[in-house]
Amino acid sequence: MKNKTPYIVIAILFVLFNVIAFVIPTEKTSVFWIGYVFTVIAFAVVGFVWYLTIGKKQDLKSKLLGSSVAYISAVYLAVQFVAFLVFMFVSSAPTWCAVLVCVLILGISTVCMITTNVGTEMITATENKVAVKRQFIKDLQIEVEMLAEGEADGEIKQKLTELAKKIRLSDPMSDSSLLELEQELSEKVTAIENSNDRVSAIKEAENMLLKRNKKVKALKG
Repeated sequence: MKNKTPYIVIAILFVLFNVIAFVIPTEKTSVFWIGYVFTVIAFAVVGFVWYLTIGKKQDLKSKLLGSSVAYISAVYLAVQFVAFLVFMFVSSAPTWCAVLVCVLILGISTVCMITTNVGTEMITATENKVAVKRQFIKDLQIEVEMLAEGEADGEIKQKLTELAKKIRLSDPMSDSSLLELEQELSEKVTAIENSNDRVSAIKEAENMLLKRNKKVKALKG
């Protein structure tokens, strides 16, 4: 079940806003209605933003990253509400002033939310790419550890355990230029189980791992 708390909060605030707007005896001039309409728009924006960043079912990291946009939308609503109060009590203000102020608040807030959201998406995309680049070493380590678990020969088991440790201590970052080498290394590890000379096969895998790690270091300068 989706979290309905954000929508309940918005609904309560919207009711309170309308109570303030229509219970307090003030003259309902054009600037009042301009402020009112823009404040209603602000509530709609906050509801939509909170739905995208808080209300939807997402992992914790995505919600934390999206909370920045939600915070900006909340600040936007607060500023717009203050502007509404000003125009509600200063009914003599010119119409153009009310429109200009409300449009500026909406425009600046929208720009801030869009730029923040773009930054959030860039962070998420970068983290996903990094996770993919690190996956090779994790998978290779698991494969060698599984070979060691099923090995009956004590000497071979020890060598596989040492190989798994070397893989675990290797730099997890990869690069597109290493794809062919890593593919060959993966094939060497896979071939260990059915090799007639597993000691030599493990040694070949270790040498290829060393070569791969040196290339990773060289790429980092």
